[in-house]
Amino acid sequence: MMKRKDDKERCLLHLIAEGSRPSFTVIYDRYWKKIYATALHYLKSSEWAQDLVQDIFLKIWIKRASLAEVDDFEAFLFIVARNELVSAIRKKVEAAPLSEQNAAMAATEPPDNVLCLKQTEQLIADAIAQLPSQQKLVFILTRQKGLSHEAIARQLGLNTRTVNNHATRALFSIRQYLKKQGHPEYPGTGW
Repeated sequence: MMKRKDDKERCLLHLIAEGSRPSFTVIYDRYWKKIYATALHYLKSSEWAQDLVQDIFLKIWIKRASLAEVDDFEAFLFIVARNELVSAIRKKVEAAPLSEQNAAMAATEPPDNVLCLKQTEQLIADAIAQLPSQQKLVFILTRQKGLSHEAIARQLGLNTRTVNNHATRALFSIRQYLKKQGHPEYPGTGW
């Protein structure tokens, strides 16, 4: 029985490596709950765990060409997830003292930094404005209104996985827009 599952999964990985979205959906459906449960256990935030799971699967999709070489996908996936969890927690710990100091430093902030922040905010607003309407709505509801993907799915009458997909695509598009504009990725910001 185990051999049969391994053969089917290996076939799926080869198809994903060739760009098969339906095969990727099968793998996503098979593993997202396990990854989400692990992320939720450590992060203690449903929204943060959902975003992290989306980032993990987005990374796997982007690097899909190498999946054909993976012998044990579940072990591979959990290593990727572990690394992303450690990175996310490290960023939060590093960012926490800074966010506490931001209020005190705001009055003494050099004008160049304030200008850079305003330019970044404008770039992000431009990127959001260029998103397809459904992605834009999901992005605004998750990132700016703080709603969970489940709440958005109920509110919009969509499947939760559809909301997850819109959120992932929106983040990817925004990041790509920022890169095209020559904007560096800032640690801890997710941009």
